[in-house]
Amino acid sequence: MKVAVTGASGFVGQHLVKRLLDDNHEVTALIRSGRLEESLSRRVNEYYGSVEDTASMVAAFGGQEAVIHLVGLIAETKTKTFEKTVAQGTANLVDACRAAGIRKIVFLSALGTAPNAQTKYHRTKYAAEQVISKSGLDFTILRASVIFGPGDGFISLLSRLISKMPFTPVIGDGRYQLQPIFIDDLTRSMAGALAAKEASGEIIDLAGPEKLEYLEILDILKSVMGKRKMNFFVPVALMRPMAFLLEKLMKPAPLTRDQLVMMEMGNTGDITKMRELLGIEPTSLENGLRTYMR
Repeated sequence: MKVAVTGASGFVGQHLVKRLLDDNHEVTALIRSGRLEESLSRRVNEYYGSVEDTASMVAAFGGQEAVIHLVGLIAETKTKTFEKTVAQGTANLVDACRAAGIRKIVFLSALGTAPNAQTKYHRTKYAAEQVISKSGLDFTILRASVIFGPGDGFISLLSRLISKMPFTPVIGDGRYQLQPIFIDDLTRSMAGALAAKEASGEIIDLAGPEKLEYLEILDILKSVMGKRKMNFFVPVALMRPMAFLLEKLMKPAPLTRDQLVMMEMGNTGDITKMRELLGIEPTSLENGLRTYMR
């Protein structure tokens, strides 16, 4: 299948492009900034453009059969906002898909997405989902939990903290639950959603097999790393003013108030559809870590 991927140069994008190429798809990569790894770049059609520029997407999507839409934000920058990049950017993408004759959209959304969500991150993800589901095009929406794997922004950060600090900082009580999904399972799910008729028109949660407290995640990671470090707990109330200040001083901020809210909410889902519609049996956190942390 001829597949276009938005956000192709990011962490998920690079892993997905490799998966699609290994599955013998013909891949077109839409890139705003950055570059694909050289081993991938030689094997794809690269277009530089943005979800904020509909014409660049129409050019990239020409002759394609499907689009996997990965573009998203964790924190706003000086030029990219949740509303402009996620909500309006997805509306632009749908317009471009219609103009280019695309038949299928696979959208990577997030667990916790809802119209009345407490954070802009989740509200704009929901707005993007609505645009896609009402587009009249074939679609599958995949709501992912926190993603881990080589090059991620989650486990890699925690492992650096564990390696370099005499103790491990924990915001809050550490009892909030996450359901981390291994990048290989995520990319298999997205690739599978392209052709799985059972997944057409569905919203599917993507997550790992375990609902783990944050403290349990730290214990598993320390065990895999062979490290024994004490935890140091920092009250959320102390972090909120710091996050507010960082938002004012830095774009993107390394920590935002929305991220603190999302942390306290936790991030878990129901993976029944993932198993039944996509045929994915997810990898446990420990087994996933041991495949690349050696």
